[in-house]
Amino acid sequence: MRQILRRAALASGALLLASAIPVHAQGKIRLAIWEVENNAESRWWFFNDMGPAARNQIDTEFSENTTLSDKFTIVERDKLNLIMKEQGLAASGALDPQTAAKIGKILGVRYILVGGIDKFNIQTTRGGIAGIGGSMTQAQATINIRLIDTTTAERILAVQGDAEVKKGGGFIRGASLSRENEWGLASETIQKASKATVAKFVSGGYLDRLTTAATPAKGLEGRIIKTDAGKAWINLGANAGLKVGDKFTVFSVGEALIDPDTGVKLGADEKQTGSGAVLEVQDLYAIISYTGSAKAKDTVRKQ
Repeated sequence: MRQILRRAALASGALLLASAIPVHAQGKIRLAIWEVENNAESRWWFFNDMGPAARNQIDTEFSENTTLSDKFTIVERDKLNLIMKEQGLAASGALDPQTAAKIGKILGVRYILVGGIDKFNIQTTRGGIAGIGGSMTQAQATINIRLIDTTTAERILAVQGDAEVKKGGGFIRGASLSRENEWGLASETIQKASKATVAKFVSGGYLDRLTTAATPAKGLEGRIIKTDAGKAWINLGANAGLKVGDKFTVFSVGEALIDPDTGVKLGADEKQTGSGAVLEVQDLYAIISYTGSAKAKDTVRKQ
């Protein structure tokens, strides 16, 4: 009897844990981290290494910071590069609105984080007698991060952080900072500036703004590609977080409503025509079984 009760308790605990995990996961915001552009002076021999160093540190901060990892699911870099390559898009450089919207649709990400190294400099001050003395080397860096909303292709926030690293020691006239030490100082400064920027992002109230913006009244939306015998193929898949059993509502969207005074699109008339559940999931699309009516280009909204 005792063993039966113990098994029942373990089973109940497992069920509670299993039911809690999806709710937590579904509450996360999907984010892709873009390459960091280097806008600093190009005279440094390690110029091309600075952007990747900043990008890697920002990625690490989002993964290791508990507050951020609880709110965001980060698209793996290899997956982002693969999708970009398959779509014939550049995985670096400036991110244009069309590319942002396309990435958002394919990967199911709400935001894309882009960054830039705005300033970087190394200065050495020396003093001494007869060629022997001491020196102080300082490196400064300024890094910014910006978040792009893939549903509107608009920048919704920007955060900037600064850092300075100082190194001191003796010197002999004619000696200079070695390449290895120079890059070590530079990379330490870039990492510190990246950390400062992300820390400012965490503590500056930006997370609350993003969480509110990323949870609108409407759920995840997609479009129907085609229909056949009670099944519909939709342009959302595993990359958008879909899984078998997810439920959708089908809407027929009418003519766009345009404000006659401002020309701004206010929305469109829509009518619910059916509902369904996911039967099969691929990376970029899924198949749902539906009741009611549905046709190509109709909107599907996750319940």
